[in-house]
Amino acid sequence: MFGRRTPETLPATPPRPSAASVDVDILANLPELPVSPLQGKPAPDSPFERAWQAEPVEAFTPNIPDEQIFVPTQQLYATEAADEPSEALPAALAATTAPTLLTKAATESVIGPDDFFDGNYRSERGVRLQGNVRGSIESRQYIYVEVGAHVEASLSAEEIVISGDFSGTIECRQRLEISATGRVQGEVTTALLVVHEGGLLDGQLHMQPAA
Repeated sequence: MFGRRTPETLPATPPRPSAASVDVDILANLPELPVSPLQGKPAPDSPFERAWQAEPVEAFTPNIPDEQIFVPTQQLYATEAADEPSEALPAALAATTAPTLLTKAATESVIGPDDFFDGNYRSERGVRLQGNVRGSIESRQYIYVEVGAHVEASLSAEEIVISGDFSGTIECRQRLEISATGRVQGEVTTALLVVHEGGLLDGQLHMQPAA
């Protein structure tokens, strides 16, 4: 059966223990708490003692330059100088790409741009070819094939410069130079070869010691 508890019936409250019944003897066996660094000097071997004896660190002061005494040491002309074209660079590039025999010698043999030569030619002087040439050309000095020349022949000289179109065989005892406009197809024998940027060499190349 279930009974109904009336509002007047309250649960029993346990009695409060009196002060005389508390056993305070157990407090004597508790370990002592370490002394805080804020309450006094710590023990000699504790970490707090080493921190206590450490030398004070100086406060860091940033080195901020004074705006009033700052003076630029270099004039600010970089933007204006960059806009101006440099004349030294094109001159240097032209010097490296130009062939060495552009200037006509006082005494040389010339086959002009309107001439056509077909045969064998031998000279003690330099030879400059400006037109159409076939056959064999031999010089004791140099042979220069200029821009616009078309040569199908065998060339033999100390130095040879090709700035036009050439096909055949070349025997150069010293230096062969192919300029930026030069086109060489065939068999080449030389002691020193110089090919400028844009120059073309298509064929067989044989290098030999200078004569």
